[in-house]
Amino acid sequence: MQSSRPVVSIYSAAAAVLIVLGLTEARAETNAATFVAHQVATQTFEADLRQVFHWSFPRRHVESIGHICYRAPELLSIAFTNPAPELVLVRGSDLYIKRSKKALAAHKLVVHDGKPAQNVQFLLSFFQNGCTNFEALFNASAIQNDETLTVTLLPKHPGRMFPLRTLKSVIGWPSMDVRSMRIGLIWDGYITYEFTNPRRNQPLDMAVFEVPNQ
Repeated sequence: MQSSRPVVSIYSAAAAVLIVLGLTEARAETNAATFVAHQVATQTFEADLRQVFHWSFPRRHVESIGHICYRAPELLSIAFTNPAPELVLVRGSDLYIKRSKKALAAHKLVVHDGKPAQNVQFLLSFFQNGCTNFEALFNASAIQNDETLTVTLLPKHPGRMFPLRTLKSVIGWPSMDVRSMRIGLIWDGYITYEFTNPRRNQPLDMAVFEVPNQ
């Protein structure tokens, strides 16, 4: 998942929107390329995080508060503190989940026919290169205003991506800071990640990526 190749789908979508807004094609391509370079150049990222998980059947709605840390190329830590302690840790192809009063759970992150096995892989890929690891699976569109660029990815073959329906990312423009990511699921379910107080390419304590004791 360490691709540094050109961001084809999101690059094209961003450039197309900029052209519609009246910018020249050369200017649009420059701005889109800047976004690509920004993502590739992200070595560390951390922010306060609000996650919302909504599922319709059976009904479940959970809002969690925590902190997220990313270190290139494939370390990701999400530490929730409210409503209950929980750690989600990605180290390369290994996923660890530690919930309060439960044993550490370990999983392998795999990709089947281009589709990731875990939603957290989309989040990791966003920081790596804007989810373009999986660009062959989606059609991309983008809407820009004065402050944000919203990129929406729709599966080319919805049945293949079940239960995922959409991926929508909101990016600050022209600052290119990540604002939020929404994973749309079937039956109006969704997972949202909202980021505040971001710090990019600043030193991180590597202890946040250590696997907890059983």
